Amino acid sequence: MSGYLGAMSESLLHDEMAFAGKWYGVRCAAELRSEDPGRSAEQIVCLLRDEADTAEAEFRQLRDLG
Repeated sequence: MSGYLGAMSESLLHDEMAFAGKWYGVRCAAELRSEDPGRSAEQIVCLLRDEADTAEAEFRQLRDLG
């Protein structure tokens, strides 16, 4: 798998990650909604943004270690 990622162009990698991120966001939103049907869309978006910020910070930390 890592060889496949290494062979991808930066543009293609970005496109694939964006696509995967959208589907991940949809699944997470559905899960958050099912956990608490009373959550508003705004609350779900805030939770998703927090999770995305955390994931980005973890990614940057790992990238800087490599």
